[in-house]
Amino acid sequence: MIAVLHTWGRQLQHHPHLHIVVPGGALRPDGKKWLPARAGHWLLPREPVMAAFRHGFHDALQAAAPDLHAQIPDSIWHHGWWVHFAPAGSGQNVVRYLARYVSRTAISEERIIAADDHAVTFSYTDSATQERRVCTLTADTFMHRYLQHVLPAGQHRIRYYGWMHPSAGARRMKVATLLAVVIVVIQPPDTPDWSLYCPRCHAFTLVKCARLARAPPTCSP
Repeated sequence: MIAVLHTWGRQLQHHPHLHIVVPGGALRPDGKKWLPARAGHWLLPREPVMAAFRHGFHDALQAAAPDLHAQIPDSIWHHGWWVHFAPAGSGQNVVRYLARYVSRTAISEERIIAADDHAVTFSYTDSATQERRVCTLTADTFMHRYLQHVLPAGQHRIRYYGWMHPSAGARRMKVATLLAVVIVVIQPPDTPDWSLYCPRCHAFTLVKCARLARAPPTCSP
């Protein structure tokens, strides 16, 4: 699977959550066949995953930061944690959507309408109405919200697991082969610029036609 950490809301508020892309199937133990997920119950049951996520977070936090864990009300660990599953087709659109969180920061420059020493005004899209709105924050508040999304040193925004991990190239190639995915080694140009003949002496030689404004090389007799 691929997991992407997203920490901000549309008004830069602190809203940490994970987007996870999970293949709808798996390799058979012998690695010779791809087993798709069952239709209807397409991947995982929702309630057990919610419980596992909650318990796993509890145990990890208690082990890593017991003082911080002690500050969290006990009731938090007894309520359901929100987990959402949805089929994503080939996954290409989801990966394209998540790529914006990996390559950009919490707010893009084009969203900032005005800024001075006292306030910052920026635009955002209302999640309920999908209407474009404007938010104005004091300079201190804006910087506080913005800096919440600067990750600590050593923390990754994106992680890969299983056959999607960079070190699992052989398994990933096997999955692509079993799913009959076209693997493009090199994309051919729209207009080929290769010729089998020298433009000066016409000898049978494989050359690449130069596109630079310079004198052609002198050919041997």
